[in-house]
Amino acid sequence: MKPRLAPFLLLWIPLALVGLGIGAFVEFMRASETLQREGTTLHRIVSQRVDQHDAHLTSLAAVLASSNAESASFRAVIEAMQRFYPRIAAVELIEVDLSAGAPVGGAPSSLGDFDPAALARRVGDLAPGQAVTLTSRSGSPFYALIKRVPDAGHGSRALVLVIDARLLTEPEGGLPDDAALKLSDAAGKAIVQHGWPLPAGAWIPELSFEKALGSRSQPLVLALARRPAPAELLPPGLLFGWPVAAGLGLFLLLAVLRERRASRRAREAVRLHEHDAKLAHAMRVNTVGEMASGIAHEITQPLTAILSQSQAGLRLARSGGAVPGDLLGVLEANVRHARRAAEILERLRAYVTRREPQRQRNDLNRIVSNVVELGQRDLQERNVTLRLELSQPGPQALLDRVSIEQVVHNLVRNAAEAVEAMPAGRREIVLATRLVDGDAEIAVADDGPGIAEADMARLFEPFFTTKSSGMGLGLPLCERLVEAAGGRIAARNGPERGAVFTVRFPALAAELGMAAE
Repeated sequence: MKPRLAPFLLLWIPLALVGLGIGAFVEFMRASETLQREGTTLHRIVSQRVDQHDAHLTSLAAVLASSNAESASFRAVIEAMQRFYPRIAAVELIEVDLSAGAPVGGAPSSLGDFDPAALARRVGDLAPGQAVTLTSRSGSPFYALIKRVPDAGHGSRALVLVIDARLLTEPEGGLPDDAALKLSDAAGKAIVQHGWPLPAGAWIPELSFEKALGSRSQPLVLALARRPAPAELLPPGLLFGWPVAAGLGLFLLLAVLRERRASRRAREAVRLHEHDAKLAHAMRVNTVGEMASGIAHEITQPLTAILSQSQAGLRLARSGGAVPGDLLGVLEANVRHARRAAEILERLRAYVTRREPQRQRNDLNRIVSNVVELGQRDLQERNVTLRLELSQPGPQALLDRVSIEQVVHNLVRNAAEAVEAMPAGRREIVLATRLVDGDAEIAVADDGPGIAEADMARLFEPFFTTKSSGMGLGLPLCERLVEAAGGRIAARNGPERGAVFTVRFPALAAELGMAAE
């Protein structure tokens, strides 16, 4: 029995339109993410290039300090610089008469596109060693990077790099043909622009990316923009496939509904129940598949500990000299690790069901002890010593124990990797708990090389890593887990050497009272 045409059309047309709208929105968001990713990549490349300009000026100033502008070494550095970095269009050493407000002898021809008076003012405003940017007066895609160098007798001298901004902003992998690009100075004056601004669109919003470079001497702003084409938002597979699939699905659904209405209520209930059971089973199977890799990673640590303890117990039993107390300790350790594995599975299940982590009163000393037990074998293989400085009684805090154990384990593992290459006397990690200003604190300190100042501000930035094989996700994940428990994580360099990571949580009132006594 076929469903009637009018109800079918009344349902099919809105369903097709809604599906197309959702599909177009998904494609729009995907295009937006792509532009943001491409913009971030290009921003990083341009930032690295402008940092190279500062390094070139520093190198030239150093050569100039030990020779003069006519020396062969100074000219050789300039020639090599322009050969390997074609975006540096010209390199000039000028002397400025500040009283006259102009370069001595006139500006070189390579600087003819820049206002001599503005060039002289910029040099006069700079202290020796400082650098500043000057855009062209004609709107050409060049800008000058000016660095004042120590004066030689009279006047004021400056090194000037003329940068071709078109080559500066040239992406390594290329941008979409319909993408517009603009590089402007801090005042908003465009230095180079390609396809900017975008022509007005009828109904598709414009995608944009804009971010300032981090250079002090070249405070430029990179901006990208593009407008997706209608065919990009509604590809043929979606434009034609979805309405057909929705029509077939709706047709079959209406047919089934008409058949079910003709059946008895009892049979209808049974069939609905079977349908729901199959759907739930399919969803569970799908969830298990998605969680498989995560479960394998999380569960490896307690399973490895259980295997290690079981092998040790087996050796004791075979030796014939084991006492009941030794085997009892092995079994108790296995029970703890098995419970930990169960807690990990429960936490993963809570994540899938979107339940919040179970925050309970926990002793920080117990968390540290569990981490030490799990990581002892790895530390021994690395020949790393772990020294504990635990406050007594142990600080108490309200948190999800398994999550924080994962955080501390990650910090200890990072510390072990930092000291692994150190001499034998410096392969030590200090793991401490204490009460600090009303907070319960866990501190992990190593005796490694420490953290570079340039990297300190980006430690918790996703995908930033100093390891050759790292993904840059460990510390951002630690930060998220700690903040979810109401705490905070911080990093600093030790007073003499090495790095110190601290994790703090609000201490429970009872713990504060004990500390006060």
